[in-house]
Amino acid sequence: MSIDTLSSALWTRCPWWLSGALVGLWLAPLGRIIARRVLQRAQAPLHEWQGPGGGLGQPAPLSRQLWVPTLNAVLWACAASAASQPTRWGSLLWAFLASTLVLLALMDWDSTLLPDMIVLPLALAGLFGSHAGLTGQSLLVSALSAAVVLGLLGGLAWVFRRIRGVSGIGGGDIKLLVALAAWFGVDGVLYIVFWASLITVIWNLAWRHFKGFRPQAEWPFGPSIVIAALAWSLFRPA
Repeated sequence: MSIDTLSSALWTRCPWWLSGALVGLWLAPLGRIIARRVLQRAQAPLHEWQGPGGGLGQPAPLSRQLWVPTLNAVLWACAASAASQPTRWGSLLWAFLASTLVLLALMDWDSTLLPDMIVLPLALAGLFGSHAGLTGQSLLVSALSAAVVLGLLGGLAWVFRRIRGVSGIGGGDIKLLVALAAWFGVDGVLYIVFWASLITVIWNLAWRHFKGFRPQAEWPFGPSIVIAALAWSLFRPA
């Protein structure tokens, strides 16, 4: 690659890097603002909704002001170059997906919340993207995929609850996977569930060993879903 070609590529991606970084600066505080409002509307005590991130009563780690904008900038740059359609609207749609997933991961990590007000628009955006030809599947396939994943995971969760008396997967996690089915189809969600489960087991064991996380404390599945979904969106087969 020549210097001119490299400089041209960097200049083309520069607005996406900057825009992604600016949006990323708002993701960490926005996640806590939304979580607080959701719990306040439900009249739920904030201290009872606490994930490994420490809950909403603790200040957000300062490191988030560095790694969240950096990660979001990288994801936006990838969206600009890896969208299924080489159009600005297609890239913006995938950038929206990436930032929304990062926002949900932060919220779930702090408070174990995956609010409908974020997850449902994500599903609608997936349906819109399919209708516009930006996800690699038709609107009909996208809608059917969401319905199949809802029926499959919802049914398995109901059976598990009937047998064990406890929930095996949260309702917010199921809704998030249904939303992702609108973007990636049933096969994509199955891959995401597999890798997210593996990530969760390893992450949970490591965190409990090194951080002293209480055995009875709730461990959120959403961040692992997000990691697997972002990886699938970047490296899935064409």
